[in-house]
Amino acid sequence: MLKVLLVDDEAPILNNLNKVLPWQDMGMEVTGMARSGMEALRLAEEEAPDLVLCDIRMPVMDGLTFIGKLREMGLESEVLLLSGYQEFDYAREAIRLGVKEYICKPIHYEELGNKVREIGARIRSKQYKDKLYNSIPLFQEMPVPEDSAKKTPDQLMNQAAQYITERLNYDLGIEEVANRIGISSSYFCLLFKNRFAMTFVEYVTLQRIEAAKFMLASSDKSITAISSGVGYQERRYFTKVFQKQTGMSPKEYRDKYKAAEVR
Repeated sequence: MLKVLLVDDEAPILNNLNKVLPWQDMGMEVTGMARSGMEALRLAEEEAPDLVLCDIRMPVMDGLTFIGKLREMGLESEVLLLSGYQEFDYAREAIRLGVKEYICKPIHYEELGNKVREIGARIRSKQYKDKLYNSIPLFQEMPVPEDSAKKTPDQLMNQAAQYITERLNYDLGIEEVANRIGISSSYFCLLFKNRFAMTFVEYVTLQRIEAAKFMLASSDKSITAISSGVGYQERRYFTKVFQKQTGMSPKEYRDKYKAAEVR
């Protein structure tokens, strides 16, 4: 059973999250509920949850600060953000902290259930890959540059992922990122493919589209502004890439999301 931590300062929402979703049927167990970031940190340290559902806006310690502390503790829990914020900086910070999914309030529980199932499948897939990764000495004979010799492959790729997230609105290339973390391009490509199970270009595209989806769903910014904010200077090309990734245009995605909120 995957362990789940629920974090929201509103008791009715917290209780609904616990009761409405069929956690056991999804192979999950709610092992903790917290109404503040501080309480959530204590529970996270005790339980090491696989998945955290967390509100952004909370007193004393907000959701993004809590997630940052979670990462400082070394926990790589998947995070599903419950968001009411509408600024791109929040989206960028969330992605930098490893948040791949979000739900905008008011919560649509059917959509939430679908996302939780998707995340559960991703967690189990990663756990399986990690077992394989740790059981095969893939990198023992690989030459590693001196300046990065003390870093593990995971640390190098975490550093690369953070750099990519911080520069989504710039042109990015393999050589630039590899140089940034101090390894060769060929070694970078090998580590990257083994860690993320996709190419560098596929990963950057995915991160850009996820950031765009967040903004389309949670803000009123123009599609042109969102396009530029995630690294696509031409709206037409952005629309083409977005449609290929999601099966709908940015406008269709926004309209669909807004309609779901109304229901």
